[in-house]
Amino acid sequence: MAKTRRNTPRNKPRRDIAEEISARLVARLEEGGPLPWRRPWRSRATGLPLRSTGDAYRGVNHLLLSIEAHCCGYASPFWMTYKQAQDLGGQVRKGERSTTVVYYGTGTRKDEGRSTSTVTGQPEAAEDGGQYRFLKDFRVFSADQIDGLPETYHPIKEPIDTGVAADERVEAMMAAMPFGVEHGFEYAAYQDARDKIVMPDPSRFESREAYAATMLHEAIHATGIATRLDRDCFARYHSDREARAAEELIAEVGSMMLGARLGVGGEHIDNHAAYVQSWLKALRTDKRYIFKAAADAQRACDWLLSRAGVSDHRAEAREAA
Repeated sequence: MAKTRRNTPRNKPRRDIAEEISARLVARLEEGGPLPWRRPWRSRATGLPLRSTGDAYRGVNHLLLSIEAHCCGYASPFWMTYKQAQDLGGQVRKGERSTTVVYYGTGTRKDEGRSTSTVTGQPEAAEDGGQYRFLKDFRVFSADQIDGLPETYHPIKEPIDTGVAADERVEAMMAAMPFGVEHGFEYAAYQDARDKIVMPDPSRFESREAYAATMLHEAIHATGIATRLDRDCFARYHSDREARAAEELIAEVGSMMLGARLGVGGEHIDNHAAYVQSWLKALRTDKRYIFKAAADAQRACDWLLSRAGVSDHRAEAREAA
């Protein structure tokens, strides 16, 4: 008779720690259903979307551009093509992404049941009556994505003041960075072409912690360029959706780490969790996904803290012991 093999300490199945922790993180994020991410600053992006001529967009274009302006925080109501911006003396900033609008039109039959598109110039099948309809898409940019436009394309709106001020610890850290920080924008972003973080004013944010978390998120992005940490997902940010998701996860995890290190974390943690939930699918399918993201985030934090002259808290603890 064969002996039954017991799971003794020597032969018991090996634990997969990575899988356990990843599963625990997924379960934690799934508790209570999805959390919607909220933009933590107040936007002045309101009003009717307008063409460069001042004519209002209608129908589906009104909807598309209104949603885009709300999500990105664009304040100017004006939208235009790349060429229209150039004709006005402007230049779309490097790395900016366009928004699609559509144009409906009609063509007239030219000969024997064939018609020529008034847009493409190519023959197309005509509908009864010698007329046919066509749909063409265009790529447009918000005036807020374009430098050098006349001031009329950036109408002044009433200022927003929540009474929030920047955190001194975050400001001191950012002052030591090789990249710049510029305020007064309707959105937050790191612009690698200019090596600069652009942010709404602190007085537009709902809390000091929200401002700090947003600034630190963009600071993590700034470490990804080739001359710093050379993150592959940062290099492919605008061309690969999965790389973009990975870079955003690193930036958000890094923001949490930096906030805790500087002592400015707290009430914004729910928004961090909502942001990270976007990558639950990746966390479920790749048990080591969060480990790599956390490791990359830690390297980014270490780079920023070292540049700012902030000592390692572990070293501080050893010295105090």
